[in-house]
Amino acid sequence: MKMDYFQMPAVLFLCFVTVSCGTTANTARYSGDDPGSKIARAYGVQAFDRLEAIRYTFNVVINGKTIQRSWVWEPESGQVTFKGTGPDGKPMETTYNRRESDRFNKKIDHWFINDQYWLLFPFHLKWDAGITLSEDGIHPLPIGSGSANRITVTYPPDEGYTPGDMYKLYYGPDYLIKQWTYHKGGAGEPTRAATWDQHASVGPITISLMHRGADESFKLWFTDVAVKPKGGQTWVPALIY
Repeated sequence: MKMDYFQMPAVLFLCFVTVSCGTTANTARYSGDDPGSKIARAYGVQAFDRLEAIRYTFNVVINGKTIQRSWVWEPESGQVTFKGTGPDGKPMETTYNRRESDRFNKKIDHWFINDQYWLLFPFHLKWDAGITLSEDGIHPLPIGSGSANRITVTYPPDEGYTPGDMYKLYYGPDYLIKQWTYHKGGAGEPTRAATWDQHASVGPITISLMHRGADESFKLWFTDVAVKPKGGQTWVPALIY
């Protein structure tokens, strides 16, 4: 798989292809009437190349364990800054460039991939190469009551750390995601189901800040989310709808 800026091996959620730059190129790249294209546009994929940097803190409680990691990512340059507890269990802050593939801590980079994928998954519907999208019609939501339109997203069977992964996205009339299920390696039964709640505007893009599982054993959320537009000096914070 070819990547525009860099390659990301998968940790929990496969691989990532970053955006190409240029308004003209994006107009064509992000067009399309299929649900995947409409979901990506609803979250602002067409405006992502207007951003110089994005920052966020990833928080998750899973089976009683709490994890928190803070990131600043500059997509065009490939620079990533991490602050949190390092692989050795001690406080750590580091900055690295993903283009220098032999000069950074792979464990930290794996965390970055996972956390960023939760943050920006809708954009991957247009960024990632080799994925297959199928329209499934209306299905019951995996968590709680109600139903929604669903698409299935399947990744290639021979790439990334978790090849063949599959996602089922349940979305509303506004093409914002309501819930999803993750199927590791394309398993028939979901590996994890989660909600997509607390949608927020962050500059020109939209992000879901809260994800909850079917019970109290899993909750994942983002704090201190902000973007810095190209040519700007100030951070634009998230504003919940």
